[in-house]
Amino acid sequence: MTGVLQEPAPNSTAAAAEILDCTLRDGSYSVDFRFTEETIRAVLSGLEGAGLGLIELGHGLGLNAGEALSRPSLVGDDRCFAIASETLRRAAWGMFCIPGLAEPDHLVRAADAGMGFVRIGVDITDVSPAAHFAELARELGLRTFVNLMKTNVLDEDGVVAAVRRCAGFGADGVYLVDSVGGFLPHEVEELFRRVGAEVSVPLGFHGHDNLGLANANALAAAAGGARFVDATLDGIGRGAGNTVTEAFAAILTRHRAGAGYDYRALAQLSETVVRPLPRLHDDRTFQVLGGLTQTHSSFFPLITRCAEAADVDVFELMTAVAEVERVRPTEQLVKELAVALRP
Repeated sequence: MTGVLQEPAPNSTAAAAEILDCTLRDGSYSVDFRFTEETIRAVLSGLEGAGLGLIELGHGLGLNAGEALSRPSLVGDDRCFAIASETLRRAAWGMFCIPGLAEPDHLVRAADAGMGFVRIGVDITDVSPAAHFAELARELGLRTFVNLMKTNVLDEDGVVAAVRRCAGFGADGVYLVDSVGGFLPHEVEELFRRVGAEVSVPLGFHGHDNLGLANANALAAAAGGARFVDATLDGIGRGAGNTVTEAFAAILTRHRAGAGYDYRALAQLSETVVRPLPRLHDDRTFQVLGGLTQTHSSFFPLITRCAEAADVDVFELMTAVAEVERVRPTEQLVKELAVALRP
């Protein structure tokens, strides 16, 4: 590893990256899935007007997630379909899709409503559930991406193998996802260069900001050859948030004259529509430690509960859990590790 991220020169691969905005999807976690129709319309029209061509919306966990998990969004899937189709004229809209939460008929219904792309989310340790959905999406004429959640848990060889399998499913693009915001920029650039050298499918990057590096990591991914980069207005998103749309649009403008994104309009949209929204509390200590230990935020409640029950330090327990299992720690494992930490 080089250890130093070199700033990409103008006209480098970084300049070729395209922003996929997921404010209305990943950002929904931050507002407890309570985006109003007014906010959804304003964000959609503002993003399209500023030059964005790929816009994702819906429940944070994707199609049918609200119903499957009994955590519905204020505006449900069908209504999101209608609003997006009514509002957008040039940009394509899409949804996230996690096999098991979504069933094939949900994908068909979204495609019939005018959806242009889908992003199929699977843990990188088991990509097989994406196969059927990718095949169906292609049959429906959808631009098809596979998002490899928790990319950080595998080494480069493992990531290459997972991406190659997804390319074999017929994916139009495969996303490497820093679900825990724990990557460093030089690691991201080298990972993208390695994967891109071995698999020809276009790559995307989705980053979180636990260590304050989401924008730097997005630039590193682009420098390493990423074709797509996720971002959200004001960085709104699950936990520590995401790469910032308006800032990354400005970065791309610096690297490419006439980048096509009106970063000033995006900044205004962020300032007037997104920033005023009431958001759930973000515990910075948890987020930073989560990035450092590479622990996904979905496991914070379980680790906290077990730490309190065993009367041990929650962050010591988080570190212990991360050393044993970072993909899907069970409650039994966390309890055993908590007991082992007792003096």
